[in-house]
Amino acid sequence: MQLYESLGIGKDDRTAAAEQALENFNSFGAPHTMVITTPEDLGVYGAIDCGLYVSSFMLAARQYGVDTIAQAALASYPDLLRDHLQLPGDRQVVCGLSFGYADNEHLINSYRTERADINDVVDWRG
Repeated sequence: MQLYESLGIGKDDRTAAAEQALENFNSFGAPHTMVITTPEDLGVYGAIDCGLYVSSFMLAARQYGVDTIAQAALASYPDLLRDHLQLPGDRQVVCGLSFGYADNEHLINSYRTERADINDVVDWRG
């Protein structure tokens, strides 16, 4: 909701929110998008490996001045992606990752998420 609010989209403006959500499928205007997949039989371990790959790619890209955005929304349509990209049926679509150079004038690129306090996300034991 904070992202939509930063764009001037109110919580009751479902039309504008839907239009903004569709930008996932336009790669937010980025010139490149990769689809991250894993063999389905690897289960959660494959997904963890993909997460590590995505994180490493994003950090490396940033080092070279390339901006990225991970896109879980692309995994909402795995069959469409499998058909379009001719992926084998045993590949689980994890996410997409779009990359290029950010338009720093666009309002969305000024939005930053707030970070939770570590004590709110870690359960300290022992």
